[in-house]
Amino acid sequence: MEEKLIFKHRFIEHPKDVEYFKQFPAPLMELIHSGHNVNINATLPFWGPFFYFLVRSLKCEKVLEIGTAEGYSSWYLANAVNDNAVRNGYTDAIFYGIDIVKTEDVKKELDKVGLPNIILNLDTANLTPQTFDGIQFDLIFQDGNHEKKYVLHEIDVLYPQLKGNGLGYLLMHDIMGPSSEAFQEIKDMIKKGIYNFEYTILDDGIYGLAVLRKMENYIERKYPY
Repeated sequence: MEEKLIFKHRFIEHPKDVEYFKQFPAPLMELIHSGHNVNINATLPFWGPFFYFLVRSLKCEKVLEIGTAEGYSSWYLANAVNDNAVRNGYTDAIFYGIDIVKTEDVKKELDKVGLPNIILNLDTANLTPQTFDGIQFDLIFQDGNHEKKYVLHEIDVLYPQLKGNGLGYLLMHDIMGPSSEAFQEIKDMIKKGIYNFEYTILDDGIYGLAVLRKMENYIERKYPY
């Protein structure tokens, strides 16, 4: 019989997950991950749940992930978009994804649990303004091909389709690894005024994540408290 870890009402079944949580017990994380269709991702074990709660707190309606891979972070992002629709009454909330591998598998798993999604099998070298014509994204997670020419092209095309006024967020993964050269270029372009972003760096000591907030046409909002 295949070994399982039992936590509350759920099961951790994937052999890699069983191995992971036996080595690093984490009851709350086990519970959060227990409904996932794929095993825990070694490079994104904490970013996945982080993305879910970030997207929820920002009330995002349209989210794009570049580089869906096996769908680890896609599952968290798509669930967050769906739950935001329920909580905030959105009628057109959709998770969008792009990759050149396993896109049918990712879509199948998201469809299976009724999560609104559009997954494209697309090399982002061929990304154009018409790819997502008319769509304004609340958040874009960039984790595809980390070559500088790809990263810069993606941002060049999608910058106009990211919400401004401090409401649009771009997450760049691996900025301390394979995307470091591209991120340095983006920082230089911000200094030159080509892009109007404010940003902070979350340093996990391995990969790193940059959180860029689009400030174009920003108007300071007053809150009733």
